[in-house]
Amino acid sequence: MPSKQIPVYELHVGMYVAKLDLSWLRSPFLRHSFLVEEPAQIERLVRAGVKTVYIDPDRGRDLNGAPLVEPASDDGSSPTPVVPPSVEGRKSLAQLNEEYAQAKLARAQLEQAVHSIFAAVRQHGTITRVQTTEAIQEIMIAARTLPNSAILMALSQHRAGDSSLSRHALTTCTLSLMLGQAVQLNPLELHELATAGLLHDIGLLQLPPAIVRRSHVTSSPLSEADRRRFQTHPRQSILMLERRGGFETPVLHMIGEHHAYLDGSGYPPETRGEFTSIRTRILMITDRYDELITGFGGASPLAPHQALQRLYQEAQDGLLDQDVLSRLIKIVGIYPVHSRVRLNTQELAVVVDLNPTALHQPVVAITHDTSGAGYSTPLVVDLAHQEGQPQTRSIETVLEPSRAA
Repeated sequence: MPSKQIPVYELHVGMYVAKLDLSWLRSPFLRHSFLVEEPAQIERLVRAGVKTVYIDPDRGRDLNGAPLVEPASDDGSSPTPVVPPSVEGRKSLAQLNEEYAQAKLARAQLEQAVHSIFAAVRQHGTITRVQTTEAIQEIMIAARTLPNSAILMALSQHRAGDSSLSRHALTTCTLSLMLGQAVQLNPLELHELATAGLLHDIGLLQLPPAIVRRSHVTSSPLSEADRRRFQTHPRQSILMLERRGGFETPVLHMIGEHHAYLDGSGYPPETRGEFTSIRTRILMITDRYDELITGFGGASPLAPHQALQRLYQEAQDGLLDQDVLSRLIKIVGIYPVHSRVRLNTQELAVVVDLNPTALHQPVVAITHDTSGAGYSTPLVVDLAHQEGQPQTRSIETVLEPSRAA
């Protein structure tokens, strides 16, 4: 039976949504086809502005029974309003700025520790286990004590075009820890994941820098021989760690498989992506995310929301784990906290909180008016709940910090 287009207010539990009338960027769901299992899913669609959906009667209930979401009344009033999230506990812009300042200090200290590890590998070709363990402990402490949003922004700011392998390792390790905590890994599993995240690319230090710098250039791609050589870096990383000794087998597996895409298109050729562990899939996604925002290997750097959109497409194509990606999107947000943005009103603002059910509509603190003059007290606006406002604000573009100051 072909799919049917219905108004969202006729959608109810038991129906299978086959398609939404909304782009991925504005969708509250990672997948646009799913079984409706609870009324909250319908509420999220309404909040996101969905008007119509396509249902598949062969995979769920057909159009029957009373709707769970009421349509607008004859007088034009809206459906029963969804209560906005509570503002209790929401941090002020001053508090966020203080957290960000602390995260930048932590980043500087962690970068120094990780840089020392990579410098030793370059000079001597060996890994110092004690030094590695100490760096990982420092990273884990920072991940536990500082807010995710502050750490993420501190690690990602000014990274476009950054070819530093040590900073890539630090970011991948930290973001992997956040995802590991989100899936409730135990302390040992987290430590092994952090170790793999920190050391997954040390094999690149064994390759000619010119190959690494051009590994993702599409206009003049690597020769077949250089491409194959580049794809040996997971194995090179494992060999270095095996020579040093003392690294757990799961760590070696994660490092060896972090390019083993789930559809079998990854490398090395002996790896099987469909059999990879949840931790390997976390490392695969965090590594790829940082590559996209930095422009690793000569690619064009992407903004966070563009990087997430690329990852979404790759997950749809079967390369990446969709559930892990969904957790990453919830942690990072389409527009991460601390992002400087320009609104459609030409006002300048800072993202201060996320809306879990409408990530494209975060809470912002408007710092400058349309003429560029700063407000003495920032105006806080929840972009997902602007009922009664004379003009509906939305994010027009993300700004570099220097341009939003």
